[in-house]
Amino acid sequence: MSVIRVSTLEAFRRWRNDEESMIDDLFHVPETEAMKAGTALHKALETSSAGTFDVISSGNYRFQFECDIEIPPMQIKEFRASRKYGDLTVSGQCDGITGLILFDYKTTGFFNAERYLDGYQWRFYLDIFGLDVFRWLVFVIAQDRNDSFLYTVKDFHSLEAQRYPALHADCHALANDFVEFWNVTREAQKTRGEKLGTKNEADIRKNDAP
Repeated sequence: MSVIRVSTLEAFRRWRNDEESMIDDLFHVPETEAMKAGTALHKALETSSAGTFDVISSGNYRFQFECDIEIPPMQIKEFRASRKYGDLTVSGQCDGITGLILFDYKTTGFFNAERYLDGYQWRFYLDIFGLDVFRWLVFVIAQDRNDSFLYTVKDFHSLEAQRYPALHADCHALANDFVEFWNVTREAQKTRGEKLGTKNEADIRKNDAP
């Protein structure tokens, strides 16, 4: 568990703030239809050429736009980087970079700015990539009632967060908390002779491979 993704640390942060969550909720997250649609839209955006479109597609998924959206050209696309926090290396892949601005595509059924701003994804990304501004490009989508592969992009939001002086310290603290949690959990499971830890460790390595 020497390398993990930013998404794992963000999942850990949300998990520990939910008093009703069980340990399996942290490590075993099934892929939902919303996740599949989000991945498909991301791929469709990445593979679309410059121009104006009413509909874009990826695989079986199609996305039709009911709102005007302007996506800035990216100087760098799909770039992965990492940074060490003590003994832990944290890895993240951005959707695009232009100047000192890092871009990230998101899909949602309901836009909630606080949900993004309260998170640690943007903090780690700015710290890892050494940039100053994180900008979400958020697509509000709805699934068609008659065609499960057809989605309507109903609204679009651009949201920004900026670097602050204690950003690196905050990221380092969360990384340290995760390492402490992982070590304590592993030791407790070994003491009880349980196999859950081994399975969780395998899941982390699989999900966090670069």
